[in-house]
Amino acid sequence: MSKVKGSLALIILIISWLAMFWLTGSRTPWQIFSAGDKNAGISIYLGDIPSENYDRMGFTKGLVKYIANENAWLAGTDRGELFLFSNDGKQIWKRSLGIGKLVSMSVSNDESIAFVGEQSPAGNLYAIDLAGGDILWRFSAAEVVGVDPGKRSYPSIVHICVDGDDNVYANAYRFVTAKDGSRGYNGKAVAFTKKGDKLWQFPDNENIDSWINWCDVNDNNGKLVLSTSAYEIRPDMKYRDTMYFINKKTGQLINSVAVPPVDPFENTVMRGSPNFSKDGKFLAAACSDGRGLLFDNDGKILWQRELSKPTQVGGAWINASGRDGFAVAEGVIFTTINTFNRENWQLPTPVEHPSNNSMYVFNYDGTFKYKYKALGTMEAIEFAGNLAACAVGRNVRTHNYAAHGAVVVDLQTGSELDFFHTEGPLQTVAISNDAKSVAGIEAPAVTPEGKIIGAYRLHIWQR
Repeated sequence: MSKVKGSLALIILIISWLAMFWLTGSRTPWQIFSAGDKNAGISIYLGDIPSENYDRMGFTKGLVKYIANENAWLAGTDRGELFLFSNDGKQIWKRSLGIGKLVSMSVSNDESIAFVGEQSPAGNLYAIDLAGGDILWRFSAAEVVGVDPGKRSYPSIVHICVDGDDNVYANAYRFVTAKDGSRGYNGKAVAFTKKGDKLWQFPDNENIDSWINWCDVNDNNGKLVLSTSAYEIRPDMKYRDTMYFINKKTGQLINSVAVPPVDPFENTVMRGSPNFSKDGKFLAAACSDGRGLLFDNDGKILWQRELSKPTQVGGAWINASGRDGFAVAEGVIFTTINTFNRENWQLPTPVEHPSNNSMYVFNYDGTFKYKYKALGTMEAIEFAGNLAACAVGRNVRTHNYAAHGAVVVDLQTGSELDFFHTEGPLQTVAISNDAKSVAGIEAPAVTPEGKIIGAYRLHIWQR
């Protein structure tokens, strides 16, 4: 009799799990009955990926965007998979795009199409129908920047932006290592219509011999801006300037700007910027040397601020690299990341730079408003109204694992409104248009003690 009761209980449990799975789309549906700690949120496993060393420079990526029309989250992974999840965590559709990593993403203004870039032997740019996940068109970056599988020199669509007419602008890029150990770059900016018709490429008949990590476009000034990110400048390099301004309709070069470096750096590097203000009058950029700059839309420097001064400690130059720059209604915003050794980024630094892992906010006249300091790197930042959502990842100097998670900051005051903790470092973040929901992708990491913390999963939190 006890065996019959036990079997009956197991059957009821299985049936109830299947019913709950069908209703919620979650493999752990019982969480909806858990008592209400909003910090727990909804957690969705995104699959197995290699766990990276906590201290390594490059790290696992993830992509997430809020889709207001569906009240849903579009998530792209290192496994080459694209998902659409409802705000309550139910999977709406899934698309396996290939063998590469998804590294960039943007969405059309009417939210009907997602434009997704990958790093792979093809380096595809995909246009995906958001209604069902079907591929509408694709373009291979290998066509313009080449590929060398034998050297694992794969092309990538490293950044994508979209203008008001849903024309798509993408940076194609491939890193090259020569036999003598020297490094090289192949870069190309390519523009398409929403339907996938190619409008132009820049340069037309050659590649940019520098790393082009970022671009932004503006309808109010008709320009696309590209920034370069090559840490070394060789005498034979042609594209040595910091920013290139291009006519967004024709692809013709308007002008380029070389921003003078500061000691001990030999070149000015921009990684997550510049970005235009909405009205197209200003351009904000953070530099890896620790400066924040505001330009006019021609690239003339209006002012610059020293966010993180490079400092020599124990014979080594250390600084907190600047990465993001934004010009929004609440002010001009810059972010800095971890403290690094100027001579070798993989070597530890004797101390933390006091300006690392911070968000700086200035008025448009250059006056300082406030500084918000996180306990780990701000891996990504996104805005909704007067709020900023930030993904806080690793602090490779303090190994403070309690720092990981999403923070929501009031841009008017700099006060922290919410913190949602994750076990592993949070690599990206998004916030809903009404600022009521936040989502982020967590990555697993191997600590110096050999312990794996976290997992590859999407989190959805309700504020």
